[in-house]
Amino acid sequence: MTPISEQDVNIIEKQNLCQRVSGFFCSRDDEDDIEMIDPIDTGHTPINQIIKILVVGPGDSGKSTILKQMRVIHGKNYSTDECKKYKPVIIQNIVDSLIRLVDAMNMFNLCFELDENEMKYESFLNFVEPIKSGDLNEWNSKSKEYCDIIQSIWNDPSVKICYERRNLFYLNDSTEYFMKNISKICLPQYVPELDDILRVRQPTTAIQEYKFRISGTYFLFVDVGGQRSERRKWINCFENVTCLLFVASLSDYDLKMGRDELRVSHSNENEEVNRMRDGLDLFRTLINWKKKVYIQPNRTVPKQEVVDVLLFEKVSIILFLNKEDLFEEKFRRSSLKSCFKDYVENKSVEEAKEFIAHKFIECDNTFKSKRNSRDIYWHYTFALDRKCIETVVASVKDRIIKFMLESMRL
Repeated sequence: MTPISEQDVNIIEKQNLCQRVSGFFCSRDDEDDIEMIDPIDTGHTPINQIIKILVVGPGDSGKSTILKQMRVIHGKNYSTDECKKYKPVIIQNIVDSLIRLVDAMNMFNLCFELDENEMKYESFLNFVEPIKSGDLNEWNSKSKEYCDIIQSIWNDPSVKICYERRNLFYLNDSTEYFMKNISKICLPQYVPELDDILRVRQPTTAIQEYKFRISGTYFLFVDVGGQRSERRKWINCFENVTCLLFVASLSDYDLKMGRDELRVSHSNENEEVNRMRDGLDLFRTLINWKKKVYIQPNRTVPKQEVVDVLLFEKVSIILFLNKEDLFEEKFRRSSLKSCFKDYVENKSVEEAKEFIAHKFIECDNTFKSKRNSRDIYWHYTFALDRKCIETVVASVKDRIIKFMLESMRL
């Protein structure tokens, strides 16, 4: 990709192609749903121009993890106080994962192989409710006892069988990581580190704004909730978008949406919804979304006309196919045919990733049009790898500015 020169950036600023910060983005009705995070420190220089990137995608695709990485790379590290706030969330993740694993035992007609774990699990359930509400007083007072209970249940052979079959029910990707670190997490003085924070599963329920200065250019990343129940809020953030950044998980191809996800979105909780199919449907809906434009009467148009135009026709569209590491591990033991009936076996892992990428590109209704087709750029990402995100974001920045220059020169 050709680097963007400083002269090109200046041309863009002079032509006012960067979107203005003031007067934008969300309707007043949704102001309570906006959480400002990491405001840009510009000293005495006011910010009057910014590139707005709308970050969207299905729940659990890794959007927030990518933005956490970008905060550290381009913004600031997490303070000790900020890290401490993640401790109850991490413990909630562990509790939720263990409950889901034991519930799955019923699905597979399994029982604890160690009888003592039955009693330990009953004891475990007694302290779940306070933890769910964020109260860690009892946890802190009995952390050693709870650590032993969790380790014993996690190491039960029946629970391990359920974990190997985790594609058949919803389970946090970070379950194994947190279980392996349970001894450290149970220490009273435990303070989460960056590796722990990146792996926290905390659904985005408010519209969050991350502001960064990358190589002299200001960016506003607007992160919206990916759960089905949160998508109704998205339309309030579509205005003045420079780039649509869609994040999807490569490893979702053999996963089903959880009943709780379907329930909160008022869908049939008994419906079987493939997570990657849900992501493809969402991507298709977004990039083909049309808005009505009113053409006022003039010499060539005698009366007012209404035409439908693509909402994101003049927007750079970038696709992050995330969780590349999980996909490459899973690909060896689970076929893509569970999601794509037209997939031909015996492909390499690189060919399989490209197959999925093209499934997303084909969602664009302009794809088959030689004259009007849009360029959609995709990157394979591993959100937990700082170097990967740093490299990809630099490429994306160049791509966006190049797209803006090309638009200006049309």
